[in-house]
Amino acid sequence: MLVGYYKLFTIFVLYLKKQNIMIYTPELIKSVAPSIFATSASNKLSNKYVFVPTDQLIEYFDREGWQISDVKQTGKGIHATHQVRFRNGELPPVGDTLVEAIIKNSHNGMSTLSVSAGLHRVCCSNGLTVPTSVADKFNVRHSGFELDDVKRLMDGFSKKLPLIQGSVGRMMERELTIDEQIQYVQKASKIRWAEGSIPSDNQLVDILTPNRVEDNKNDLWTTFNVVQEKFVRGGFDYRTNTGRKSKLRDLKSIMAVNTINTKLWELAEEMI
Repeated sequence: MLVGYYKLFTIFVLYLKKQNIMIYTPELIKSVAPSIFATSASNKLSNKYVFVPTDQLIEYFDREGWQISDVKQTGKGIHATHQVRFRNGELPPVGDTLVEAIIKNSHNGMSTLSVSAGLHRVCCSNGLTVPTSVADKFNVRHSGFELDDVKRLMDGFSKKLPLIQGSVGRMMERELTIDEQIQYVQKASKIRWAEGSIPSDNQLVDILTPNRVEDNKNDLWTTFNVVQEKFVRGGFDYRTNTGRKSKLRDLKSIMAVNTINTKLWELAEEMI
């Protein structure tokens, strides 16, 4: 099944720091996300469940000029939820980001197969998920699957590129006052923390402090990315309402990261 894929990828792993490119060999992929190579669904599922092999999707994307840029798996085992991100060198960048295609799948019934658009922000290696309001997302439950459906979606990616560019461009052009930035992070905090656990406004302002000089800007796009990075990667120190010291943990769940990404993007679009 993976004969063509093995031929196209070399045995070694090469990391090019300047281009931020990782060459994913089958061995590396298997070490990070073994469920990608599953040959059948979990035996706990009913006969109506249709197994969708992720490795076949990888072969298709590779033939169409898409290279793997990142792989992740949530949970252990050969059937767990996993995600594969791809980039195509023929597609132009969008602002300070690269366009990506994202496959999410599982073989245990915990996730439907989805193919969506994403963006990779080069300066901080942030992986963003583009909401369906901007670019199409293809979902299929494991009760029927046609590879041609995925092909049609990928063929439409280039047509959706102007919509993605437009959304990012409007955010980059929208300058925020300090009050508007605070307003954004206040609303965003309700996405990341449960009610009653949200840090005080004085502490939330610290989230707006960028991790790098390049992000020392007040436009909406940069503000969104600064908040998104801290919400996903964690590390933010704060005190709870009871005065206890706490630290925001990083998100490891694929679905949790995608949910945060999407909601923060939609919140930012409301301010355009």
